[in-house]
Amino acid sequence: MHAASFTNAKKPNQSSLLSNANDWKLLVDLPDYNFVFPPEIYAAAERPDIVIWSVKSKRVILIELTCPAEEGMEAAQVRKQARYLSLMNNIAINSSWKPLLFTLEVGVRGCIATSTQQVFQKLGLPRDDVSTLLKKLSTTVAKCSHTIFLAANSKSWDNSRALLDT
Repeated sequence: MHAASFTNAKKPNQSSLLSNANDWKLLVDLPDYNFVFPPEIYAAAERPDIVIWSVKSKRVILIELTCPAEEGMEAAQVRKQARYLSLMNNIAINSSWKPLLFTLEVGVRGCIATSTQQVFQKLGLPRDDVSTLLKKLSTTVAKCSHTIFLAANSKSWDNSRALLDT
């Protein structure tokens, strides 16, 4: 997968995690792409869902998404943090980079963890955009869960069928 570059478009007087540099790059772990953790940061086999980094600021932001049952959201967050603890420690100890790890939890019935909203705000998204994004996430996850529920007794999954009806 190719890294995307982007510039933070926030107003200079508003602080976000991205406001201290203008050379941020983004990698997203998507199906059918060979995602390699940026070797200039640290040689690692782990593949967080999202990696955002800036050579200028020597900061790397790891973001991991999970969709647990609502009653297991806190446990899912702890599991994801534990999963990447070693990588975070290795980056901090063996390189000049400052790593940050955020987890995004969206429950299977559409409930969004407060920490998920906070991550988007820390990244500098405007409140209105965060609100819109959270509503879309909630609806998307609930529709996906419903589709999976309806197919629970099926002998096979129809890959040509859209998971979400628009």
